[in-house]
Amino acid sequence: MAKRIKRCKCGSTEFITEPNQYDVYEIIDGKLEMTHSEDIDDEFKLYCRECSEELENAEDYL
Repeated sequence: MAKRIKRCKCGSTEFITEPNQYDVYEIIDGKLEMTHSEDIDDEFKLYCRECSEELENAEDYL
């Protein structure tokens, strides 16, 4: 069961992930198409969208 979470100290309720994924595109039948996404790091991190403070133990809140 996920823990309850409070707003960030700055008051924001939005969090963003660390860029840890990229999309792979391939030319198929003369068109550029996204074929899949790949992770580049197994660690899951969230940051406050307003002040960029890292949310400690982010996985506990999922």
